[in-house]
Amino acid sequence: MSIVIDTNILLRYTVGDDPAQAAIAERIMESSSEIVIPTQVFCEYVWTLRARYKQPKEAIAEAIRAIVATDRIVVNDDEVQAGLQMMEDGGDFADGVTAYAGSRMASGPAVFASFDKQAVKLLVRRGLSALVPD
Repeated sequence: MSIVIDTNILLRYTVGDDPAQAAIAERIMESSSEIVIPTQVFCEYVWTLRARYKQPKEAIAEAIRAIVATDRIVVNDDEVQAGLQMMEDGGDFADGVTAYAGSRMASGPAVFASFDKQAVKLLVRRGLSALVPD
């Protein structure tokens, strides 16, 4: 069976902070023939691990890489890699995903606009079009 998981399943599976839910999440993850993880799940996952569990970005990036390397896991690899690259550069996973996904959705060349000066700086450093509106 293929299953699309929500962030709370992924969190219980990797963090295990609720033993009962962790056991259920493990059963789901281990018994499914295909596990689909939408990119927005990873955005929420990163945010939760940073905000609630105070995990360092490096540990989160390592966890995501281990998850997506699993044979039965299906992700939008380009988006996840864009988010990981942004995290490794010191930015937010979701900003990397948003800039990448938005540029792919645009009908022509696009500019990422954000009031987040750090995100814009990191994207420009990588050669992407980004600006802080004024």
